Amino acid sequence: MVKQIKSPFKFLDAYDQSDRDIFFGREQETQELYDRLFETNVVLLYGASGTGKTSLINCGLGNEFRASDWFPIFIRRRDNIMQSIKQELHRHAVRKLPEESNSIHLLHSLYLDYYKPIYLIFDQFEEIFILGSRQEQEDFFELLYQIEERDLNVKIIISMREEYIAQLSEFENIYPSLWDNRLRIERMSLKNLQGVILNTLKAFKIEVKNEEELVNKIVEKVRGKDKQVDLATLQVYLDRLYRLDVERRGEEDRPIRFDLELLGKSGNLENVMAFFLEEQLSELEKELQNEMGVSEEGIPMDILFTMVTDNGTKQAVELDNVKKELKRAKNIDPKVVDFCISRFKEMRILRELNE
Repeated sequence: MVKQIKSPFKFLDAYDQSDRDIFFGREQETQELYDRLFETNVVLLYGASGTGKTSLINCGLGNEFRASDWFPIFIRRRDNIMQSIKQELHRHAVRKLPEESNSIHLLHSLYLDYYKPIYLIFDQFEEIFILGSRQEQEDFFELLYQIEERDLNVKIIISMREEYIAQLSEFENIYPSLWDNRLRIERMSLKNLQGVILNTLKAFKIEVKNEEELVNKIVEKVRGKDKQVDLATLQVYLDRLYRLDVERRGEEDRPIRFDLELLGKSGNLENVMAFFLEEQLSELEKELQNEMGVSEEGIPMDILFTMVTDNGTKQAVELDNVKKELKRAKNIDPKVVDFCISRFKEMRILRELNE
């Protein structure tokens, strides 16, 4: 049996409050977000994909508060953002209100349950523009306006990718103060990236040879075609190096070691990401079998191939057309397609359709 290698790196998971001692490079942004939330009740947090917005909120901001200072509720759109809000408020309530209660009443009641400020945190908010209807969008911004008008003890963080931010201007007539407090998360500077890599390796007691040269070469290895570094890709690459050295070390009694020889063994970024893709698709096949009883092999790859061209770029495809084509050609259930696409997004294998 092949021994499973457990790496300490976050891989594609966001950092959370328990990761305080290994979260580096965002001290300034954390303090700025914390300060903004004392100035206003709504903060718009935006930046490019891969800049670590979720980790900044979960770990950076989360560790600035004492438990008695805030009551955070994390909300993703799922099928409809208004429904998701009510579901989360009902789920956290001590005193249960009727299902038909509106969100304003639920928020007021929830505050009385806990007597501490409620923080509604909307992660990946761009989904409301990609997948939501105009009515859903208007209902959401109307709710923000009502929360502000009624002076509820509620603060709101909207986190989204910057390429969708212009669409917010369409709703200023409903919620005029939408743009008043916004914070852009920049790509990390080279100095910060070097510090993140080095501090992370030290935190995990990984021995580093030729420290400065090694760190610089890691940064160059993980730069994308746009010359930028995606922080999730960095974690994938460090994870790959870790597992390669576990294999190289064998039975030798020594710490994990990162050196120039190991970087040479890793190959280029495309090789690392291809290995990552193969692993993720294999895991997804196991999930399909365990959760949906689908035992056929190759289904995740079939679905993925309908959305990419021969040279690996994403085609502009409509989800309904994808489902129809896969049902016709491969007899793949549309629910399986939905499940796989959702997981592809979480794994960062695919960005949203119609991007």
